[in-house]
Amino acid sequence: MKINTYIVRTIRDMLSLSTIKLALMTAVPLFFIWVGIGWLLWEPLVNFTTQIITWVPFSIVRANGAFVITFMLWFIAVLVSYAIFIGLFSAFILGGKKESRFEAINFTLIFIFSIFWAGVIMIFWPDINYQIQRFLTILPFDTVAKGIAWILAFYILYNLFLITEYFVVFLFREPFLKALAEKYAGELDITPRDISGARTYYTLYKDIFWFFIASILILPILFIPIANFLAVWFVWAWLYKESAFIGVCSLLCTKEEYMRLKEHKAYLVVASLSAALLNFIPIINVFTPFFIMDLYFHWVVEMKKESKTIQPQPDLEANEEETQES
Repeated sequence: MKINTYIVRTIRDMLSLSTIKLALMTAVPLFFIWVGIGWLLWEPLVNFTTQIITWVPFSIVRANGAFVITFMLWFIAVLVSYAIFIGLFSAFILGGKKESRFEAINFTLIFIFSIFWAGVIMIFWPDINYQIQRFLTILPFDTVAKGIAWILAFYILYNLFLITEYFVVFLFREPFLKALAEKYAGELDITPRDISGARTYYTLYKDIFWFFIASILILPILFIPIANFLAVWFVWAWLYKESAFIGVCSLLCTKEEYMRLKEHKAYLVVASLSAALLNFIPIINVFTPFFIMDLYFHWVVEMKKESKTIQPQPDLEANEEETQES
């Protein structure tokens, strides 16, 4: 079974009402917690991001700051469009539909608005880029630096929110994986295996630590178009690749199975890159921790099934010779 099949299964799981409830129950309280923390620490945070901007020549900030601002405008446009559309047409679109279809419709709307506004920005990018750069040129340096510093502060808080959600989901991953096992592999036992908890959480804490270091180091790269997207995408994928994998394997695999599956580096990279893309889409980003663990779950289960069906067969000819000799 190829990874696209696993992705399709995982998307179906994400559209289930139970997964959506789990994601909202996790994300909504954490969102308000970080809003409160952001309100309390906003000034120190902005002062920090302002210092980061001083590392970058103003010509680069002015020339490429338009890209950072445009991304924020896209983010806001998607959220506002979704909110307005649901407010005006929810009764017409969702009326009479089964509850199980609500989630699919909402996800589809978010993807449509994300693609639509991305297309609009790409079509009118020369004009948008020119106007924003012109505006940044008119403003004093301090004003421009302060405005960009606000965006970078939001980026840091956004990362903290997502990493906190991932950490919480990781801690309480067992009920989620058990529900998946009951649905797809009823005979599979979901209990801690011989992969030690110390090794599992060491990997998690190590990856989170280096994620924070990398996130700070790439802040100046955020002013370089394309490179900024690739840098953020890579950092998120790198976090999920190993930590989420060992988190799933600690409940599904023996140590030998874990080491054998770990050799499939191409799958780990593709799976983590696929999951990290969700962090760029508003609202859907809260499903990323569930998505990556679900994706690994389907792969691990299928690999375990294949290893059971492809067992080394006894040498029948040797057995017959032993029988004749006896």
